Amino acid sequence: MNSSSLDKKGSVVFLFINGPHHVYHLIMPALRFAETSSDFETKIISGNPRNTDIIIKSAKKYGISNFELIDIPLPFRYRINRYKDKLYPPVYTRIKKITTILSNASAIISTSHELPEYMKEHEIEGPLLLYLYHGTGTRAYGFESKLNMFDHIFVPGEYHLNRLRQELSLPEEKMILTGKPKLDWLRDKSYNSKGIFNNDNPIVYYNPHWDMRLSSYLIWRKFILDFFSKHNDYNLIFSPHPLVKHLSKKAGYDIENSEINSDNIKIDHDSQYCIDGTYNSIANVYVGDVSSMVTEWVMLRPRPCIFINAHQIDWMENDDYHFWRYGSVVNEFKIFPELISRSLEINDHKKIQLEMRDKFIHNSDQTSSDICAQSIKTILQGTSP
Repeated sequence: MNSSSLDKKGSVVFLFINGPHHVYHLIMPALRFAETSSDFETKIISGNPRNTDIIIKSAKKYGISNFELIDIPLPFRYRINRYKDKLYPPVYTRIKKITTILSNASAIISTSHELPEYMKEHEIEGPLLLYLYHGTGTRAYGFESKLNMFDHIFVPGEYHLNRLRQELSLPEEKMILTGKPKLDWLRDKSYNSKGIFNNDNPIVYYNPHWDMRLSSYLIWRKFILDFFSKHNDYNLIFSPHPLVKHLSKKAGYDIENSEINSDNIKIDHDSQYCIDGTYNSIANVYVGDVSSMVTEWVMLRPRPCIFINAHQIDWMENDDYHFWRYGSVVNEFKIFPELISRSLEINDHKKIQLEMRDKFIHNSDQTSSDICAQSIKTILQGTSP
């Protein structure tokens, strides 16, 4: 997958050097840019084999090959099986391998908040830096001041646009309403629960966050697994954010659940299904805490949500927990069985979930990925997007 034309105006680099859970957010804009922007050389850089595999399969699926794929070799220690239980190397180890490519780029598109800091550290100046959200959460993290260091930000919808205005005072010309490119991928994919469970029982998807200061994982995991072990008229997909496994050794917690042996429970910490939308598509009830995955859940199809308040947060006026308005919030174990039962009968929050769709994700006649691709071209051609 190489493009070697000598008359290109410059190279545009799409960085896939974070974990695999970032890839589906950026892959469609990258491929659409490559397909529609022959005046520029498209470089797609992968930081680990999982990312590379997704990129290659996605490009093959859409028949797009006019880009250069740069696969950064893993450090030797990461070729050793289960090195510190980490799934991929840190971003900073990837950046130093590609400084020449980045220095010569016209623009770099990334899903990492830290990109401007890495550029400064390696004294790379010149390329335009564009940020694309790798989630649509409402925590303060998504509006931190380092986003100011990007030249342009692809903004999912009006909610994020307004908070960026208010909290960072970002100028209008810096922000581009694009929607959520990962949804372009999800709409093109077909899903089937039969490969996961051999029955037609309702499916509950438990998807706790990776940050244990916010997550329900450590406090609720035993209860969740015990409950569904005893209630096999429900199916459970127990699938935390992939960083739960990736950071487990460093953070000092155990993720093993070897004592669970039940046909109605699927435990998955890092398969492709964790990130490609499969679980979000096939489940009937979403159970989580602060993950922005719930946006994809509602955008695909409004369904019941249960949010676990494991840390007894006073959340009602806290915008970090804005999503909790779109489902039921549970503080105690004893309330959980009743909420599961009721959620399978009715979605009490369907109306507000539909309102959330309009607020969080920009709607356009163009796909989100096309908006991103066209905006990059427009920016590089020196006009306002």
